[in-house]
Amino acid sequence: MRVKSWFKSLKLAAILAAIFAHGFLFAEPMSLGYDLVTGMTNASKRLSYAGLVTYEFRGNLRSIKVAHIVRDGKTYERIQHMDGPEREVVRRGDDTDCMRAANLLLGGRPLKIDDDNYAHLRDSYDFHIRGDARIAGRSVSMVHVIPKDRFRYGYIVAIDKQSGLMLQSVLMDHDSKPMERFQFIDVAIGAGVNNVKWLPSLMKSDGVDDSVCQQSKIRPSPSAWESRWRPPGFVLSSYRPVDSSGRESIMYTDGLAVFSVFIDASERSQSWPSVEANLGATVVVLRKAQFNNRQYAVSVVGEIPRITATRIAIAMGPIRRLPANP
Repeated sequence: MRVKSWFKSLKLAAILAAIFAHGFLFAEPMSLGYDLVTGMTNASKRLSYAGLVTYEFRGNLRSIKVAHIVRDGKTYERIQHMDGPEREVVRRGDDTDCMRAANLLLGGRPLKIDDDNYAHLRDSYDFHIRGDARIAGRSVSMVHVIPKDRFRYGYIVAIDKQSGLMLQSVLMDHDSKPMERFQFIDVAIGAGVNNVKWLPSLMKSDGVDDSVCQQSKIRPSPSAWESRWRPPGFVLSSYRPVDSSGRESIMYTDGLAVFSVFIDASERSQSWPSVEANLGATVVVLRKAQFNNRQYAVSVVGEIPRITATRIAIAMGPIRRLPANP
């Protein structure tokens, strides 16, 4: 069924999550954990790194080879699946501030939100240092990120002490059970990346470029649709207008969690059934809606609880226009 195939492709856009680590919370100040997490986001954009990561969900284990190279303000990336169907994404030469399709599809959450948005993370999460550990042969700090409500999930992340790069993470449900696992098992950071044997081919100017820089600009959505409810702390991250297939999308984030709303007016969407399903930590909720005598498929996809996604989908509707003055 095409809906199932589409859902699986969206799952590839899920954020790589992590291996759960047991232990007691330490008494370090909560602000230190917060600083580590926000610094981690900056490190993922400015650093060059390459290595092998593992990704696990629902008993499935995948291995992926990644490279993220920053040279002269430009970013080069290669993401290669090492098992299952052959798949590779290559991006060359974009500005470091650009939001990339490769990132959204296969690895990481370099979302275009400003420092003020990150400052509000503490309105939605508590941050605790769990102690030290060792990942991929490197010393890391373990940070427990605990949601303050049930509209989002929690995380445990391992942050490299030397570089600030995230080397391991886990997405946890409300019972503190791991839903998805991610970690580097081998990584080179900074100067060590120069030894990667396929780096020269990545740095060539020709090849595939799947950049979507225009999405990185946060601007008011010209959509005729609006979200009449969304969880506190979530802000507009990007908007993609209606494309040739008849679909538009709106992305929201609270700085850690991400969800997207897809609005599809194409003929193919008319035959899609209503759906509420999970694949690992990613949920998809699809419902039908009427607007101007036309039927639409409204889908919410993200690493958020199903009850949250359902409420968001129900709350999506046409923008309410104020009546004209008589």
